[in-house]
Amino acid sequence: MKDESTPRGFLELLLRCSRIALIVCSSLASPAFAQTVLPVPTGLWDGTIQSRAGEVTFGVEIQKQSDGKLQATLLNGTDRQPFSSASWNDTDGTLALRMNYYDGVLTLHSVYKRAEDRLMTLGHMDGEYTRLTSKGLVHIAVSLVAHQEVAPGKPWSGASLAGDWIFTWPSESGAEKTTRASFQQQKDADANYRVPVSGTIQPVSGDTGLLHGFVSIGPDDKARFHLSRFDGIHVMAIDGEFESDGSLKGQQGGIKALEPFTARRAQDAKTADPNALAETLTHVKDPSEPFRFSGLDSSGQTLDQDSPQFKGKPLIVDIFGTWCPNCHDEAPVLEKLYQKYHNEGLEIVGLAYEYVDDTDRNLRQIAIYRDKFAITFPLLLSGTTDQGQIAKTLPQLVGFGAFPTSIFIDRDGHVRQILAGFTGPSTGEKYQEVQQRMDELVREIVAK
Repeated sequence: MKDESTPRGFLELLLRCSRIALIVCSSLASPAFAQTVLPVPTGLWDGTIQSRAGEVTFGVEIQKQSDGKLQATLLNGTDRQPFSSASWNDTDGTLALRMNYYDGVLTLHSVYKRAEDRLMTLGHMDGEYTRLTSKGLVHIAVSLVAHQEVAPGKPWSGASLAGDWIFTWPSESGAEKTTRASFQQQKDADANYRVPVSGTIQPVSGDTGLLHGFVSIGPDDKARFHLSRFDGIHVMAIDGEFESDGSLKGQQGGIKALEPFTARRAQDAKTADPNALAETLTHVKDPSEPFRFSGLDSSGQTLDQDSPQFKGKPLIVDIFGTWCPNCHDEAPVLEKLYQKYHNEGLEIVGLAYEYVDDTDRNLRQIAIYRDKFAITFPLLLSGTTDQGQIAKTLPQLVGFGAFPTSIFIDRDGHVRQILAGFTGPSTGEKYQEVQQRMDELVREIVAK
């Protein structure tokens, strides 16, 4: 039935609008205008950061799990370090890889081009790594490219970095300091005539973690080496050359600092031994005085040496920071000792010194650290990393200079030994040695 109340002109206008809407909807549904869902960039990626001593290289492995979630791992040679989480925005091509345990995030943007109404990846991502430090939020430019295998080459017959070395560094005071380093080198070069090499530099304050890179022949026909590491805290590279007398000369650099070094092969296994030096760096002013400390627990309560759970107990006081990779290396060792000797009376307490004076943030980072290692002994917030904080909060210490520092205290509250720094898993036998020494010290304070 015709509706006489509706004007003919309005009906014609409505019909024309309906036709236009149909055309627009059809166009939006076509491949040329449909919203593109970008594929997840799974697989291996090679990362690069520019430092003062050349490129810092690392790998990122991205996998899609059976539940659809992403899992990402940071690679430094054979060293595998999981990111806390990974997320992918399939509309704008943004990848976010979080390191909650370092309060950092690696944010990357995939680069695409349009071809035949489709977006295709160019095989690289650009972005930045951001992390909160004592100097504020740092921004570090990062690039990733899809990994490509390098074909194997011929056996290497050139210079070798393998073995133990003594690195010599100038210091601000003008006096030199020495540091032990150990490297391993493969036998065969790749198609670019570079032979893979890895190793660690081992100052008493704690090792660098696994450095990785190559020994190669430069344009001047001199043998050169370049190793680097990025782990969320370290952004470092060492670059140098072999001298005619077999020694090394080069420079180490991060984002800002650049430091020259020379090196010679270690003639004595004990020379610059970080585990031996660890027992000489820090001591207390008066060993006859009971050791004093304090800090806030997760509930905001202040605990100290006179708290019932510590007083009269054999005790390890561990000075650490959640930002410290060597502290992360030491944490599971401490927890293992706690589980082994707690029934004999051993207590352990961690004193955290964080980058910023923000109690809520710092307690949150300590909780993340605790959960990462399933730590069951108390962790207290005791201060910041600002200069003078250790002297103010732990005035009995002399020569403090390393995170972590572990203080072994007997049942009377007296310091029996202090170990500065920690040689981690990448140091091989040194890692085994420090664990054995810590076990010996625990047995001593438990037995007394």
